Amino acid sequence: MRQSGAIIGKTLPFANIAFDGENFNADKDGNFVLGFDRDAGATANLTITAPDGRKLERTFDVARRSYRVTNVNGVPAATVNPPQSMRARIAAESARKQTAWSSLDENSRGFAQNFRWPLNVVRVTSSWGAVRRINGTLTRPHYGVDLGARTGTPVYAPASGKIVIAERNFFYEGGLVGIDHGQGLITLVMHLSRVNVVAGRTVEQGEKIGEVGATGRSTGPHLHWGMRWRGRQLDPSLMVRPLAKIE
Repeated sequence: MRQSGAIIGKTLPFANIAFDGENFNADKDGNFVLGFDRDAGATANLTITAPDGRKLERTFDVARRSYRVTNVNGVPAATVNPPQSMRARIAAESARKQTAWSSLDENSRGFAQNFRWPLNVVRVTSSWGAVRRINGTLTRPHYGVDLGARTGTPVYAPASGKIVIAERNFFYEGGLVGIDHGQGLITLVMHLSRVNVVAGRTVEQGEKIGEVGATGRSTGPHLHWGMRWRGRQLDPSLMVRPLAKIE
């Protein structure tokens, strides 16, 4: 287990899962997800309580990751230090994003799939978790994997799920799509030049959801791919590699 990674678990249907301050139930097939934040501690405790009261307790050792410090220059100044006239818009968009990120769709099962990259050709231009200095100003960590591609390149759903947000012109993100894959696992893509879906509909893995662009706070065409699990930030690139599994 490592910081920013995830585990797919299997237990009895609807068993209670207590993990790192979270309390939830496995799905009807007994599947569940555990996610480790960017700066997760050295250990994490899991307690599974079966419907008949039996318990399983386990402690995970969490490997630390090292993160780069990167310099990003040429970003429009107004998107680094927004003018007062933009503050109300940014606050309203932030509230809409938080509503989307809190989605817990019980019908989505995409979390248990083998995730794919959202682009057919993968060229990573910026790694996940790096601390960024934008135009000389230190900002929060970069919670996404940046993939270089031309404007108009098709973007595909990395796994099946329900669209929880689909916006074409957010201040920071530009074109933004978020997908709830179930069990609190949400992926998002941003800076899209085109959005091909609407909130509320379901998509299948590999279905086109948009096109690469340079909208929002961006210095050029690329796709930002992020992932969240119950408020924690995860590295989506780790989901397309063999995952640890527990039963």
